[in-house]
Amino acid sequence: MRRFDTSNKEYWWVTPQEVGNLSKTALVPTACVRKQDNYTKMRVCVWRLFRRICGREDLNMSSKMLLWAVCERYRFETFSSHDAISYYAKMIGTNRRSAGRGMKDLIEKEILWCVLEGEKKRLRMSQPGGKKHFLLVGLANELMRE
Repeated sequence: MRRFDTSNKEYWWVTPQEVGNLSKTALVPTACVRKQDNYTKMRVCVWRLFRRICGREDLNMSSKMLLWAVCERYRFETFSSHDAISYYAKMIGTNRRSAGRGMKDLIEKEILWCVLEGEKKRLRMSQPGGKKHFLLVGLANELMRE
């Protein structure tokens, strides 16, 4: 299986520095990445986080389905999910605009971060242009507990 390349600067959210509160950030320390040599363990953590978030009552059904699609497409190689919102919309069977509103809702509620590859920039909403990655907030906390 392909390992995560910690020297790749495009994936800036995997950081060698100490990260403060792991439950409130999508940054992943490299110590956590090195610890994760098993794809299955990472997937278990992703789905545990998904189940906890789905219990929130402030999320509508399309946001929860969209979160399912992001978790389903989460990649071990990048510690992110980087498909287009239109692809997620097709996965869950909704209109592109509904999926965009759901993604905006997830980003505003700090469940996901939308970041640009290669630029240390967080987006408040998905914008056209650039290679976007969607990061799960609190995943590093789950990985460290494992």
